[in-house]
Amino acid sequence: MGTNETTRATIVLQNRESLLYLKGDGQWTHAVEEATAFEHIADASAFARKAKLSILDIVMSFGDPRYDVRLRASA
Repeated sequence: MGTNETTRATIVLQNRESLLYLKGDGQWTHAVEEATAFEHIADASAFARKAKLSILDIVMSFGDPRYDVRLRASA
């Protein structure tokens, strides 16, 4: 029998050019675990638009990069 555990994605913003994740207060990090996590995709999108950051992806990270889902954030 398997378990019915639900894996929740961590929603973060990543710079498409540098591949760094937004850490907050103008800081960036290579570690997704240190990145600012958003509750909803809409929150991450609104943040990117408000900050006028046009080279960002919204990343839904499931703990293994092979399963990450990426959406282009529009500024």
